[in-house]
Amino acid sequence: MFTYLKRLHCFFSGITFALMFCASSFAEDTFFFQQSPLLQSDEFTPVVPVIGCDSPIFQFSRVIDGTLIEHTFYIKNDGDALLKILKVKTGCGCSTANFDTDIEPGKTGAIALKIDTGGYGGTIYEDEIILETNDPHTPVFKLKAKGPVDSLATLTPKGVSFKGKYSDIHKTIVSIEPNADYRFQITGIDQEKLKDKIKCTLEKQNDTYQLTILNLMKTPGRYWGKIILQTDHPKQKNIDLWISAALK
Repeated sequence: MFTYLKRLHCFFSGITFALMFCASSFAEDTFFFQQSPLLQSDEFTPVVPVIGCDSPIFQFSRVIDGTLIEHTFYIKNDGDALLKILKVKTGCGCSTANFDTDIEPGKTGAIALKIDTGGYGGTIYEDEIILETNDPHTPVFKLKAKGPVDSLATLTPKGVSFKGKYSDIHKTIVSIEPNADYRFQITGIDQEKLKDKIKCTLEKQNDTYQLTILNLMKTPGRYWGKIILQTDHPKQKNIDLWISAALK
């Protein structure tokens, strides 16, 4: 029995010594690894993608309302790992974007933007395009598109709304003044679903049109819709005018 216990004591002493030796060796290796010149210098950097764009802002020239605009942003990968474009979001429903999802290190990808300026006449169009990426330093990258959009004509008022008693006479005169840079003629009027609700009379006075709109509904009720003024301008064939009525 004494011999057995002595052997057992020697066995556990050997295991304890081996564990202490391994721990000491690991500590020394860790120390020397931390003191490595590679880690102490700026040369040790993780391999990551780096997104960039030489022209992140697209400024387009003056266009007429309804013009379709196309532009391509070129996205660079200045890093050492694959750049992934995870998602592209435009600022409004009037623009869409197709894009390259993967861009290799040192290569360039494309973001193809399409803009419909319809409804932006008389304003400065602005849109922000947001890219979600796997670049750890720039997970969100922003592009911009902007430019002036002209109206083909100035409508006063911009819309017509009839309210009150159905038995009263409801009539509005809309002035249509062509933009000096976009001369045109009105060639017709499409009343669409409002044919039985209103009567339209168009007169031209010098360079300005006068459109008289007369309510025809003689019972209580509502209606809503648009009439289309057809033009001979090559870049904008139609001008929309919205009309509504709520008569008691």
